[in-house]
Amino acid sequence: MTIFSFPARTKKARTLGKAHGKRRYDLPLNRGGSTNFLVVLIGLMTLLAVLAISASFALAAMTDRWTSGLEGRLTIEIPAETAEGVLLTPQDVSALSQTAASVLENHPPVARFHIMTSDEIQELVKPWLGENTLNRDQLPLPGLISVEMKPGTPRESIDALAEKIKSAAPGARLDTHETWLKDVLRFTGALRFAALLLMIIISITTVIAVAGAVRARLAVHHTDVELLHLMGAADHYISSQFQRHALILGLLGGLAGTIAGALALIIIGWLSGEMDVNLLPDYTISLLQMGAIALLPVVIGLLATVTARQTVLHELSRMT
Repeated sequence: MTIFSFPARTKKARTLGKAHGKRRYDLPLNRGGSTNFLVVLIGLMTLLAVLAISASFALAAMTDRWTSGLEGRLTIEIPAETAEGVLLTPQDVSALSQTAASVLENHPPVARFHIMTSDEIQELVKPWLGENTLNRDQLPLPGLISVEMKPGTPRESIDALAEKIKSAAPGARLDTHETWLKDVLRFTGALRFAALLLMIIISITTVIAVAGAVRARLAVHHTDVELLHLMGAADHYISSQFQRHALILGLLGGLAGTIAGALALIIIGWLSGEMDVNLLPDYTISLLQMGAIALLPVVIGLLATVTARQTVLHELSRMT
């Protein structure tokens, strides 16, 4: 006695798994409370992924802005207080700044420099002192000179410039920002690694959740799966039922999580604007980065599909 082959030319075989009007399943996978739970879980994972990716983009943009803004730049500071603790008058600070500027004029590797005015220096210290904390007119301010070196200036030339500045203006300090920049790059690098680690954890959690849900549905519909086998359905056909189901759930959860993440980013941007944080550079997500975030539901859906397929094929191989 022959068992009917699945691709046999019967009306039942030709229509098995096909939709009539509305898409349907040969297995009732879209029933049960676990479906809604999986959508919510995928949505939460996608929300965290949106925040992690956006944070990584923001950190990369700020790092590039900081490094490009400080590359080849130096700062010369004329302290408002001598080593003996004597406060200098604004006139004395200005005179020492002019002396340092004359050294810069005669140093060929210097491309350009700018002696910062008292108003510019006050704007720099405003985030730390606030608007009304102190009377800034009575606050002793140092002299600051922003220096831009020519590209490819060797370290020896910068060291020689520092010695000339110290000789001409006692107490003056030349800052290359290297120590501060290294600390910032190390800190932002650690945060970007944490964001990457969070993305890996989110992916693993999503895979485990989808695989667990698929195994649970297989256990519930064990009799139906055996019936499909008796009708001649191949393992790949049965897995396609779960793949389609997982794809829909992944897209729904991913879309909900992406929308929630976008709203969270808008709220975070609004709150940071209200706080008027001047210590960090402004950052907006570019169109390319927004496109990458918008693709998250598709990526989540494909991840869920692949996970469902591999899980079903593995479980079916154990059943036969």
